[in-house]
Amino acid sequence: MHKSLVSTAAALLLAFGAVGAQAQVAIANADFELSAVATNTSDTFSNLGWSNVQWGWLGGSSKIIDVGGNQMAQVVGGDVIWSGFAASSAGNYQLTFDTVGDGYVMLYDNDTHATVAQAFVQNATTSQFSTTFALTSTDNYRLYFGTTPLPPTFNGNLTIDNVAITQIAAPVPEPESYAMMLGGLGALGLMGRRRLKSRA
Repeated sequence: MHKSLVSTAAALLLAFGAVGAQAQVAIANADFELSAVATNTSDTFSNLGWSNVQWGWLGGSSKIIDVGGNQMAQVVGGDVIWSGFAASSAGNYQLTFDTVGDGYVMLYDNDTHATVAQAFVQNATTSQFSTTFALTSTDNYRLYFGTTPLPPTFNGNLTIDNVAITQIAAPVPEPESYAMMLGGLGALGLMGRRRLKSRA
């Protein structure tokens, strides 16, 4: 009886202690800040090269633009840009990024050759786009951004900044939850002690 109470208590404590942890996926140059691009200027991905941008691209018109010292990526003219990454653990994740313009975002599993998630992006003014999806820890992924002119604006540009993928953690228990759990464990302990005494 004593061993089963100890193992039950340990399992409950581990379960309560595990929730609330969040994992941030590492995406290279997720904020597109480059010293090679001067304030209030721009340069194309092609001119800047992979070693600076650290994003792949298809097409030569996409660029890094600087507005007052804040830099961002602008995907134009049917171009596509992408970044590869791997998740540290399986679970549900949230993708967020600041955006303006029309286009799409797609998450692709390189190992299974399947699309995990995709969405159209359409914004008249700067806003934060957010979507959720599930990842498998053992797979490698690619995050794509591309342009698609959509009504009513038919804008063929998609500007993005501050790309982040974060694991969605279970909510952290309130102190009252811990108190209830400890109270329940105490009651189990008392019951076990009484049973031992009644047997003696």
